[in-house]
Parts: sequence; structure tokens; C-alpha cells
Amino acid sequence: MPKTLRIGIIGCGKIAHVDHVPGYKSVKGARIVSLLDVKKGQIDKLRQEQDLDAEGFTDPKRFLASGLDAVTICTPNNFHYPQTMAALKAGVHVLCEKPMAATAAETSRMIAAAKRAGKVLQINQTFHFLPAYIKAAELVAQGAIGKPIHIRCLRSGGTTPDKGWSPGAKWFVSKASQGGLVLDIGVHMADLMKWIAGDVTEIAAYVDTRIRTIDVPDNATALMRFENGATGVLELSWTTPVGGGLLEVYGSKGTLRMGFTADHPIEIITPGVGGKPNKTTHPKPKAKARNSQQCFIDAIRGKAPSPTPGELGRGAIALCDAIVRSSATGRFVKVKRYR
Repeated sequence: MPKTLRIGIIGCGKIAHVDHVPGYKSVKGARIVSLLDVKKGQIDKLRQEQDLDAEGFTDPKRFLASGLDAVTICTPNNFHYPQTMAALKAGVHVLCEKPMAATAAETSRMIAAAKRAGKVLQINQTFHFLPAYIKAAELVAQGAIGKPIHIRCLRSGGTTPDKGWSPGAKWFVSKASQGGLVLDIGVHMADLMKWIAGDVTEIAAYVDTRIRTIDVPDNATALMRFENGATGVLELSWTTPVGGGLLEVYGSKGTLRMGFTADHPIEIITPGVGGKPNKTTHPKPKAKARNSQQCFIDAIRGKAPSPTPGELGRGAIALCDAIVRSSATGRFVKVKRYR
């Protein structure tokens, strides 16, 4: 294996600017050498703003033939599946943005293609690389609040991504581009709930579009039943003027909360004994965790398995699929399990 891995970036928009290129710059043993985008101006902008000495391509075939070891896919959702399949066929490792694909069937084909090629397929489920969420998952797994009984996750804001953090990126709110709140935010938060509380067996959900100018969901509420008997509620919105981000995990011995105080990312609340008030502690997460790009490179080199392989991405898509199917049918739906 080469001392320095040659990395290609597919899609030179905002996601590449804010996450992947800075992420790779912090990793030893990897260098971005090729950029692919249908818009040459986007390539030039990324190259200039990020000070990259990388060759630019508008032709995917020439890009994949440029001697790459791995690619990172930062394109709109509807391109994730075909571009991943093309890259794996070309014999390169793939770090794909979330959502992995639009359907579980596509994710299964992606996983099978990676296995045939003997290549790493990692999905950029970013919460798995954030120290506070890593710590929260560890605390629950270690029994800090006992057995999970109920979990509530809220993530809301007052605008769609194309008018917020990624101005002009209309694909976020386009059905043709497989956009929408469920695959944008739900894919993170549903996966987080599964990570914290375990496998989900069934879901009942209500999905809505309240913004008249778009054709994708902008609100969703889901009720979940977990394999361990716990329940959960997921609340998502792009239309609440004052947004919020909260996580509550109620266990048999206490409660874990996130997002309730500005000073502490995590709270553990345990009941008082003998009439004493409840006790609140603030476990501290590590100051820093390996970023997605470091984990990807480590997985390629065989140092450690990826924390977000294709199988994890497929599990997140299965939850999103169940949310949409339940809303369409008005019924509880089973969440498909993959072994």
C-alpha cells in the first residue's frame, strides 16, 4: 500500500468545503489529488479557497482513471448510489456522504459491490465522530442510567438547508434529487436513537410538507418500539422559527440529557435516596475524536474497522424508509433487519 493515499473528491460544493477537504488536511498519509464536478467553476473555487494542488475533472471516467486509491462522494443524494457503484467497479475505496442511498435495496447492492471489490465503504454518519455523542452512547452502554426505557430526540429549525447553511443548494428540497427532511436530518437522528437504545422493531410516523413551494417532507414525527422493549419519539422540523436540538434517554436508574444546558453537553440525573434531591452530574467527553476522514484512512490501512460501514448506513436508511412507509399507510410498519 502506498505511503500516501491518493484521494479524489466527487462534488466540489459546500459539503466538500466545510467537512471533507479540511478533514483530509488534518490526516497524515493522505493527499487530495483529483477533483470532479460538472461545474468547472466549483472546482476552481474549491481549489483556490482550500489551497489545493489537485487536478480538476468534469469527466467521471477520466477522474476515476487518474490513479486514485479512494474517493469521497459529496454530491446530491441521487448521485450517491451510481457514483459509489462506479467507484467500486474502478477498484477504489469509497467514503460516501449520508444518506447512503434512497432505498435499502440500493444500499445492499453497494455493500455487496464493496465486498466483491475488497474495498472499504464508509458512510459519513457524522454523529459517530462527535465526542459528545460518542460519550453519550458509551454511558448508556455502560449502564450509567440502567436499561433504556424511553428515548426522545428533537431536531428542528426555521428554514430549509438551501436557505440556511447551504444557500442555493435546491437539491435539498427536490424530490427528483431524493432530498427532504427525512433523508437529510432523519437519517442522522434515527441512527442516533438506534445507536443509543438498540435495534428498532416497528415505527408509526406522520410525515408532512408544510412549505408550499417544495415537494419533499419538511416535518416528521415518529413513534418507535425498540427490540429491548423501550419506546422512542423522533421529532423533526424545518419550519419552527425557534429551533432546538435535544436528546433525552430515560433509563431504569436515571436519565441522560443533551442540549439542555449551554455549559455542559451531557447531563446524568439519578434519583435521590432517602428523600434527598436528584443528583445531577456532567460527564465530560473527550476533547477530540478521530474524524471521519481519519477513520476512513485507518480502515483502508487495516488499522481499525470503520465505525460507520455500509451496514450502518443501510440500517439508517431502513429506519427512514419505515418512517415514510408508515406515514403513507397510516399504520405501524416493521423495520427490516439485516444480518
